[in-house]
Amino acid sequence: MQVKTTRFGTIQIEEKELITFPWGIPGFENLKSFVLLEYKNGPFQWLQSVEEPGVAFVVCSPDYLGMVYSAPDAKKKLIGLERDEDLVVLNIVSFDRETKAIHFHVKSPLLFNVAARVGYQWTMETDELKGHLAMPQSSLP
Repeated sequence: MQVKTTRFGTIQIEEKELITFPWGIPGFENLKSFVLLEYKNGPFQWLQSVEEPGVAFVVCSPDYLGMVYSAPDAKKKLIGLERDEDLVVLNIVSFDRETKAIHFHVKSPLLFNVAARVGYQWTMETDELKGHLAMPQSSLP
């Protein structure tokens, strides 16, 4: 199928590459179908909406920053996850063009069931961070 995008022009994808977000992504609840696109062999990828050409999110594996998420069973159930090896976690990344700062959306990881091609954005409460997110230890005193 052909997908029109504002960043990449018209791209050709297979239907099996589609990722469904049954509840959308907060702020974009009406968009349910996305595709993950590689970007220059680096740590970043694009999560491109199939329905809206101008909507695409830069995403990155939390491994890039040394973070590890432990998704609770209730969240895994939402995406029909049966095997933990089918879980992929990505973080949305935003860029501030003025300050050239990069912001990783640590409290709102995207959970993907790669076997079922289903995704969900888990918005974590502050108290969930301690139990479900391991952060790298700082080398600063």
